[in-house]
Amino acid sequence: MSDPVETVQGDQVAPFDYDEPADLYFPAQVGRKGGLGYQRFPSAALALLYAIETLAVAKLGSATLEVDGERYDGAAMKRLYASPDFPLR
Repeated sequence: MSDPVETVQGDQVAPFDYDEPADLYFPAQVGRKGGLGYQRFPSAALALLYAIETLAVAKLGSATLEVDGERYDGAAMKRLYASPDFPLR
């Protein structure tokens, strides 16, 4: 069995909590100067599901997920989604 996805918080390494509420920021439009889109989710798992399965690849590359004060870029979101600990499979 693989280890849970871990995040670094200060000097401590903590497991990622998929149940924490999450904010997702992403480009409103691809290829144009524009604002950011924003959505609040009741859980990080739902935010990741939306980001990976709904956002266009170009938007995901510029997206940021914020969970409990920590920020994750598109590559980190892909790793969290691909983890065996991801609860929505």
